[in-house]
Amino acid sequence: MQTYMKNITKKWRQSGAILAFTALLLPMIIVGTGLAVDLGNIYVQYSRLQNAADAAALAGAHEYAVQGEKVNSHPKANKMAEKYVQGDYHNLDQSESIADKKFQAQTKDKKTYYRVKLTKEVPLYFLGSIYKKISGKNTFTVPASSVAAIQGQAESGGFFENMFVFKDKFDAVNSLENPDKLSNNSYSTDSKNMLTTTFDGRIVYTKGDGVNNPSYKYDSLTYSTQTNKLDRFFTTAAQNHNKSNNINTLMESGAKEKAKFDSNGTLKSGYWSQAEYYNYNFQTFYDYMEQKTANTSNKATDQTVKTSSSLFKSDVIRVPHTGSIPNLTIEVDTNLGNSDKPVYIYVEAGMGVVNINLNTDTGRPLIICIAGSDSQRSQVHFNLNGHTFKGVVYAPYCDKNEGVLVNAENSTFMGTIVGSSISLRGNRSSYKYKDYTGKGGGSSAGGAVSTDGIALVGSTEGLSWD
Repeated sequence: MQTYMKNITKKWRQSGAILAFTALLLPMIIVGTGLAVDLGNIYVQYSRLQNAADAAALAGAHEYAVQGEKVNSHPKANKMAEKYVQGDYHNLDQSESIADKKFQAQTKDKKTYYRVKLTKEVPLYFLGSIYKKISGKNTFTVPASSVAAIQGQAESGGFFENMFVFKDKFDAVNSLENPDKLSNNSYSTDSKNMLTTTFDGRIVYTKGDGVNNPSYKYDSLTYSTQTNKLDRFFTTAAQNHNKSNNINTLMESGAKEKAKFDSNGTLKSGYWSQAEYYNYNFQTFYDYMEQKTANTSNKATDQTVKTSSSLFKSDVIRVPHTGSIPNLTIEVDTNLGNSDKPVYIYVEAGMGVVNINLNTDTGRPLIICIAGSDSQRSQVHFNLNGHTFKGVVYAPYCDKNEGVLVNAENSTFMGTIVGSSISLRGNRSSYKYKDYTGKGGGSSAGGAVSTDGIALVGSTEGLSWD
């Protein structure tokens, strides 16, 4: 009996110890569980807030650049950024309470930085009473900020700073009269008036992904298919010089008359230029055009789009890729006037062939953006037919072999062409860079910032934000 009672007493003592131990640990278990739940919620809310800030910073930076706004006044950029926080393209529900939103811009070292800072009060479900004793409130302040950098100077124009941008191939045909005078071994002593085609703008090659990679090499570049001796593109100044001077002065080794360009790509002086690497992001302008035309009801319903049609009563036109529009012809049959205010035409991806035919001068600039991808490539046939084209042909994902095929015999092109490959045909052609995508559609006079290579940056050393 004594043995039995000893065993019972021992068990009671053990049970009492377990109960005491559990009572001791229970508050710690509750606090730990509450900490896990509240910290998990804080992390989720921070992730959502950061994603919204990133999207808003990129969108605001794009709009800042396009509208040519200033660091001390950028309402349109802010409005666009707001849409990516809780607006049309929102990442956060409109019912959520955001304690603070800040949209700021600064410039440093030829870059513009656009910053979005968001702050949200996240409720603490388990630890609110404890945290309130420490901080005086039962919510935890979660901040998130993001900064997008815009390459280029603040007075550099719109989306484009170059006349031709290519990735894989570029060639020019018939840029010389009597090319036999410029052999591989010697120059003819009678080599005046040889230059028939002029290039008054920068010609560049790019990787196209916005990553700085100057070691990238294009597949082929041919300055003229008529002679291997030609190793440069000549300007209007060179053509005028060659009218009374032998071409030797433009071709001899070490010639010092290399073309000079303003920061916005406009030719300042010089006789010739050569293609150089340029850091460019193809997707930037696609995003802009997709957004600009996404909600328009002004859509083509036929595979031939004429400037005389009612479509051109609007400044924004979208061409859907449907079964009835497998290919597209844009026909300039009516001059659109003398304004430099552009008409934006967005061609959806998937077109087989896109023809651009001029029967007269465009008048107003046409910004033609032909969407595509590595797996969706269009052939682009561009025929100026002796007229003047103003604007942009943007087809970075055109066919690598056919590419953007330009026939500019006795014609003038003013603007920018972007293509995977670009081939120029025709005698007596004139190519001149001009940007029509800046604020007000002017040639950099609007003060917009280049949007080439807009990207989020993790560090803004040297800048002081509120």
